[in-house]
This record gives sequence, structure tokens and C-alpha cells, in this order.
Amino acid sequence: MIRNILLWVLFGAGAGTWAGGFFAQSFVPWFNTPGTGIQAQCACADLARSVVGHMLTFELWGMLAGAVAFLALGLVLGAGRRRKKVEPPAPATPPPAAA
Repeated sequence: MIRNILLWVLFGAGAGTWAGGFFAQSFVPWFNTPGTGIQAQCACADLARSVVGHMLTFELWGMLAGAVAFLALGLVLGAGRRRKKVEPPAPATPPPAAA
């Protein structure tokens, strides 16, 4: 059961990282673009660190959100499927003794 839940969490973390990176591709450039009428005379090293920091932050939050969401799914879907214990058949009754 733990292995199944861990598998769900890891899958969710990967899916969340992908979703965070996908969302950050459109948000981070918009966030770092100067407003209208402002000329960008950037310090490129600081801007690169900022962009990479924002991108990694989005991926981290996506990873954590995916892990938590899929942990819940794993607990709901995986834990509900407990294996039924198969009991051995009852021993046969002995034949009557000969007199």
C-alpha cells in the first residue's frame, strides 16, 4: 500500500512540475516585461537570476501541489482497494469409522 501511495505522490509531483513549468512559460516573461513607455536598460545578470528564480519557484509550487493532490487521489483510490483475505477451505469431515 505504501508503494502505491508513493507512486501516486511521485507521479503527482512530476505532473505538477510539468504544469508549473507550462504555466510559468507564459507568466514569467509577462511579469518581467517593463510597463508601457518604460525603456528597459536592464542589468542582465540580475534579470537572468530573477527569471530563473521565478521559473524554479513555479515548478516547486507545481510539484508540491501535484504531490499533495495525487497523494489524496492515491489514498482515496488506492487504499479503498484492499485485498480480500482468502480463507483456506474448511477441513473435510472424516468418514465414519468402520465397526
